[in-house]
Amino acid sequence: MSAAQDLVLDPALSAHQSISEWLTGLIAEQRLPQGFKLPAERRFSQALGVSRMTLRQALESLQQDGSILRVVGAKGGSFVAEARVPVDISNLMGLSKQLLKSVHSASSIVISAQTISAEAAVAEALQLPVGEEVHRIHRLRYAGATPVVIEESFLPAGLFPRFLELDLDGSIYELMSSRYSLAPYSSVEELNPVIISEADAKLMEIKADSAVLGVKRTALAKNGQPVEYSRDLIRTDRLKIVVSGRVGDAT
Repeated sequence: MSAAQDLVLDPALSAHQSISEWLTGLIAEQRLPQGFKLPAERRFSQALGVSRMTLRQALESLQQDGSILRVVGAKGGSFVAEARVPVDISNLMGLSKQLLKSVHSASSIVISAQTISAEAAVAEALQLPVGEEVHRIHRLRYAGATPVVIEESFLPAGLFPRFLELDLDGSIYELMSSRYSLAPYSSVEELNPVIISEADAKLMEIKADSAVLGVKRTALAKNGQPVEYSRDLIRTDRLKIVVSGRVGDAT
């Protein structure tokens, strides 16, 4: 890796922080393209003039922020990851529209869609009696060819009759708006780290027990009525999560 000669350790930083920032810069400048395999630790650390432990700390930092992927095995190593796609989870324009701003294609696969009786948590979020009918829509969302979100949405069946007869591969929010005049206007989100189950990991094409971001969201119509409750699992190694907001009145 010829760029190793360009490394200058910053005395204000630890050695591994300097290496991490240097590699981050090379990736941002695309001098290290997506999929590029970094040299083996022993050879790389010797080229940089640092210990393997120092290099390993730098690589672990890059792995944590999603800049590189570390693969174990005969064909393993450290690889430059695909750039993460920014997604503002507080933006109610819909995931598909946001993904299309950054990738060539965004799509969904409907895993299941059925009308069921609302369990307690769903009923509470939608302000319905327990057992009231809701539409449950379970989908896998893609950015390009990569699965990035498992989405489980619940809509009050009384507000959205015959909703499951519609094309559910596109934007659910657009259907809510165009067909029922009940577009989400605001939302309340709860974010928590989650260890993904084996079944969901298989759908997301990641290792079982991987950490993902769990997002529970209640979407409200303009009059404050709950119109959707969702439970999403998001791959943060492929999506960069953004939350926008505004400052309220200071008075």
